[in-house]
Amino acid sequence: MPVFSYEDLLGVADAYADSRTLISGVELDVFTHLGAHALTARDVAARARASVEGVEVLLNALVGMGILEKRGERFRNTRLSRTYLDATSPGSVTNFLWLAGRQWEEWKGLTTAIRRGRRGRMRHAPDDPVFRRRFAKALHERSLFLAPKLVRPIRLYGAHTLLDLGGGAGSYAFALVKKTPGLHATIFDRPPAVKVALAEAKKAGVGGRVSVIGGDLFTSDYGGPYDVVFYSNVIHIYDPQENVKILKKVKKVLRPGGRLLIVEYFLEEDRAHPADVASFALMMYLVTQAGRCYTWNEVTEWLQPLGFSRFRRLRVTEKIGILEAIRTSS
Repeated sequence: MPVFSYEDLLGVADAYADSRTLISGVELDVFTHLGAHALTARDVAARARASVEGVEVLLNALVGMGILEKRGERFRNTRLSRTYLDATSPGSVTNFLWLAGRQWEEWKGLTTAIRRGRRGRMRHAPDDPVFRRRFAKALHERSLFLAPKLVRPIRLYGAHTLLDLGGGAGSYAFALVKKTPGLHATIFDRPPAVKVALAEAKKAGVGGRVSVIGGDLFTSDYGGPYDVVFYSNVIHIYDPQENVKILKKVKKVLRPGGRLLIVEYFLEEDRAHPADVASFALMMYLVTQAGRCYTWNEVTEWLQPLGFSRFRRLRVTEKIGILEAIRTSS
């Protein structure tokens, strides 16, 4: 958030308290334990296997934040928390908040990482299948809300085949398939993620128009050829050389005249705006070996020598942009 005053400054410094309170509530499943019921702190503590005193203080803090309600000694979910924070709800975003909790722990090491550099840090998130499945679900929960706004300006009329590269659980692919008659999407990601995508495609009613390929971005075949390649929120994981390697593979599977749509947290030329993207670049510094956020011009300069042109930029939200390019050379 922009800081213009003493109050703003202290607000930024104190923001961690609300964040940690919400995440701890999810980690202890208090919203799921409450469900549709009105329970005492002792009831919730027993279900959460936690201290009564600690749970009571936590629940009261959540009431103060407006996330829970309280009547007498009993607590209950608000419509907001029942919809999004109860893990049994179809609209639950508890996997995304689980991921936020992991990232919260990473942020604690920021000062040390800046002092020492990021040498020796892991390039990728853990490859444990359980982690990868939950990671895919977490991003799916977030992307489901973004998908309608993100795909609104995209027109794929006449396209029949789309590769959603690094597509995770398939939120954007599903939205594009629903919007575009006759379009078939292939989701490429790690094997645990595409298993989630297959299940989510059935839930979304597009199972017959979606297929998956599990593999590695650098070593596996993407299939194809495709009319469109949709490449979302992956570039920030890698350094420029690695990104160019992937984009060379993209060109090979894209038909001449085909469209590449890159969805990213693009920085403006000053590298300080949008503010949320500059902050996200710090996260990439923390959790990747060489990844960072890039400017529109940097990505365009990678694509031009590969035979892409007719570039179009679109800022979808303050944080997210789409760079469109056409494959115009062999």
